[in-house]
Amino acid sequence: MTSQLNNTKWPEAAPLDGEELLITISCGNTHLNWATHLGFEDDFNPHIFWRTPLLKEEELEHEDPIAILSKNLPDEPHDYIFGKSRDASSENAEEQSKTRIAPKISVHVVSTNRAQEVLLARIWDAVPSRFFVMAGDDFFKKEEGRYDNMGTDRLATLTGAVHLHGHPALVFDGGTATTYSATDSDGKIMGGGIGPGIQSKLRSLRNDTDALPEISSEEVIAKVKEAQRNGKPLPTFARDTQEAMIVDNFQEFALKGRNVIEHWLEKAYKKSTPAVGANFNLNRRVLCTGGDGDILMQLLQPHHGGLIEHIQCDGGKSNKSSNPRYEVESSKHLIHYGVASVLSTQYRLRKSKRLPYMEYIGKRVAKHFEVEADDGDNIFRGKVAAIIEVEGEDPDFRINYDDGDSEDVAIDELLGMFKMYSKHGEKKSMKAVASKHTSNSQKKNDAAQYQDENKPTSHAAAQNASSDDKVETIRANSLNDKVAYIPSFPLKPNGRRPESKKPAAKKAKTGDDIAALVHSSNPHSFVRKRVSKDFDGKTYFGTIMGYDNSENPAFWHIEYDDGDEEDYSKKDLIQALKHYAIHGKYESDKNT
Repeated sequence: MTSQLNNTKWPEAAPLDGEELLITISCGNTHLNWATHLGFEDDFNPHIFWRTPLLKEEELEHEDPIAILSKNLPDEPHDYIFGKSRDASSENAEEQSKTRIAPKISVHVVSTNRAQEVLLARIWDAVPSRFFVMAGDDFFKKEEGRYDNMGTDRLATLTGAVHLHGHPALVFDGGTATTYSATDSDGKIMGGGIGPGIQSKLRSLRNDTDALPEISSEEVIAKVKEAQRNGKPLPTFARDTQEAMIVDNFQEFALKGRNVIEHWLEKAYKKSTPAVGANFNLNRRVLCTGGDGDILMQLLQPHHGGLIEHIQCDGGKSNKSSNPRYEVESSKHLIHYGVASVLSTQYRLRKSKRLPYMEYIGKRVAKHFEVEADDGDNIFRGKVAAIIEVEGEDPDFRINYDDGDSEDVAIDELLGMFKMYSKHGEKKSMKAVASKHTSNSQKKNDAAQYQDENKPTSHAAAQNASSDDKVETIRANSLNDKVAYIPSFPLKPNGRRPESKKPAAKKAKTGDDIAALVHSSNPHSFVRKRVSKDFDGKTYFGTIMGYDNSENPAFWHIEYDDGDEEDYSKKDLIQALKHYAIHGKYESDKNT
């Protein structure tokens, strides 16, 4: 348990191969905003969001850090760290970490609150974790327009906007302070502005005068909902003190915001195309985020979203604009999307350098082969013996099995073998491996099994994260630290990877053949084919009923024998065909 208050340093801070869940935290002035992120296959996109109060120093002086961490976590990340339905303890956290391919959970923090960074580091130090505080340079470089004292939170939200919609980007962030930040079509930061937030302005009126009342955020929200529900915007000439304070506040944000947008449209869209390799914000989307992001979004809509009175520029002759010049939307979690963008980029950069993984050497692995073993255990154990680097290709890993066999596997299969070993461990009965008559047996590769085990699917009902008065959860729509260089094996004259001497017993690689078939065949040719899939340890069989390429990405529609249905991507189809190639023989009373 070695979490420390470390600033990010790449590639060490990049996600590790095999990480299935990461945590990001945004430290605001009033709350901590958390998110879980899925792994590489989901491009590290955020998965669950929740908010908690700020940590308190006195809590950590009198309470176990693990207990504090536990009460700030919803069910899903809690189970990932401590084990499903298990109590929060250092023993359970250590034990659970040993079942993961990447034992330590990565935590990335975006903060302008140094005190919260320190307290967060202390509670995460109680479990196996890697704790990093992100810096402005992680999001934008100096040459991209970042200036020295520009807040990391503003840079993260701007990166999140670019991640979702491309350049040029414009973000209004409504919090304790209201800020706006923008990029141009070249991806350079134009700059922005900072002013008091809605609550700060109302609080200053109360503090600086004797006669004006205090107006809470709940009262402001109630006024907003009332105006929307009744279709009666707050009047410009209010006849109520509280209403007068709110409408003046809203007028200022609405007029200032529209002025900022007009300047952005004029300056940022001088070029009609973006910088090379960048997405282009063709619809001119303006994003609003932060605690008051929804209110800001409404005020920037046509007719100010019905919150305050609006007079048409044409004297009221038309009811709505024919061609709006921009679109406005609210996105509460831009910081987390910004971090996801950085993590994805840094992970790919690390992978593109093809850095082999020294720590894999000597690690134990396990793999299932369908062979009659003397002890009835079809799980064969071994260890990683070497990393085979070949120019222009991803590395392979040489596996030496305990029975004397060996084979080379790709990184994806290796991660599955780590997972299988963590689940099954060593043989329960240590019989001599020499007694296995491998020369007279034909082992068939069961490589698809590792992809099915313990993997959530759309067929199983997703479980909602818990929430209470301290944790509000919202679902999104949508190797270890050190690496070292291992010399490459020599290339053959034709530039191909040298053939390894694999025993005939382990030659079959039906998974590779199926993947090649799917990629090269007419997609309609798979209609009426049988498939199978593992749900919670049980195999379900089904039939491919059709192929639909009217949407992007295209999909195959599956009907399971129990009446359930599901749509498959190409990756899903390959996995289901692999699974059926292994388990189809157990299907009874079916025409295969």
